[in-house]
Amino acid sequence: MDLRNPNTQKFLLGGLVIFLVIYFWYARIYSKNSRLIEQKQFQYEYLLSDLKNVEMKAKSFENLKEEYKRLLERYRQVERLLPEEKQIPLFLIQMHSAARANQTGVLQILPQDPVPTSFYNACSFDVEVSGTYHNFGSFLSSIANFPFLVNVSNVTITAVPQEEQNPEQKGASINESLSLTTYYDKEDEMLKKLEF
Repeated sequence: MDLRNPNTQKFLLGGLVIFLVIYFWYARIYSKNSRLIEQKQFQYEYLLSDLKNVEMKAKSFENLKEEYKRLLERYRQVERLLPEEKQIPLFLIQMHSAARANQTGVLQILPQDPVPTSFYNACSFDVEVSGTYHNFGSFLSSIANFPFLVNVSNVTITAVPQEEQNPEQKGASINESLSLTTYYDKEDEMLKKLEF
């Protein structure tokens, strides 16, 4: 390599200038800004991960909201079967209507004390009715179709002797005693709707 050749000198001088420009750019500009770029890159990744977490939580929140709405609707359907308060008059009206519609005579109704359970109260009635087997079955079917929950238990059926049958009730050949239990919500256990 001939150092006296002007082309070689220009080439070396150009290479030295390029090296010095790159060195000063790296030392003065890039190294200062590279730390800043790394910090910004770290902040960007941190914010991006936070954003992903928020998006996932938003999706799960929307799913939870939908599930809450479905469960609340199911609860409202069940709540219709469990009245908010004791509805003794409605229960008695329904029972007498069922007895009248099925030609069953109500002989006796004995209300029992309410029994509190975990989140509702149970009201029981000991009832005696008379009629035929067919009428009694229809009466129980009507009870099953009440607009609220009623459980039938302790059913006892006894035949009425021919000489003791009431002439006003044609065909009343059996007496039935049973317990009817209806339910209502406890005020402090009722579900309150959440607002979003």
